Formats: sequence, C-alpha cells, structure tokens
Amino acid sequence: LDIQDGNYAAAVSKLGDNNFNRGLAQLLNGDANAAIKTIDASADAESAQGYYLKAVASARQDKLDGIVNNLKSSFAKDGSMKAKASRDLEFYKYAENASFSSVVK
Repeated sequence: LDIQDGNYAAAVSKLGDNNFNRGLAQLLNGDANAAIKTIDASADAESAQGYYLKAVASARQDKLDGIVNNLKSSFAKDGSMKAKASRDLEFYKYAENASFSSVVK
C-alpha cells in the first residue's frame, strides 16, 4: 500500500531485501542504481518484468546501452512488453534514437 500511496521511502524500508517491489519502490524514490542492484539480486533478475524495470531505471540514468540491452532481454522473455515499451513515456526521450527504435519496432 505504501507504493500505491506514494510513500516510497516507507515502502523501501518495509519490503525486505531483493524483491521486485522493493526495486520498484527504490526507483520511484529516486534511486535507480539501487533499484537495478535489487532486481539483479532478486528472483526477478531474469524475468521480463525485471529486465523492463532495469530498462526504466537505465532511462532515468540516461544510459542508452542499459535501456536497449534490458529491453531486448525483456522482449525475449515476453514479446508483449514491446508494445508497452513503444508507448511508455519513460522512453519518450529515446523515441528517435536508432538503437532504441530498432529494438521496440
């Protein structure tokens, strides 16, 4: 409930170690690097959602390679994530980038 209520710092402290929701709370709380580390150490490290969250975190850090590589991995696990990424405002800045466009199209 803390995530839904916007209490991201409280969510981070309550969610324990190394799980998707903790990584999401860290990202929403402004700590993209911690979110990536948490996801990498979680059961979702190689899931479509885990890769997607790491792509969003990479976008917030302006790391194109991280975006592209994580989206490729996400799409390989679940092709439906491609449609989501093509509309996700987290990646708006990269819409005209050839590397990004080649992955999401």
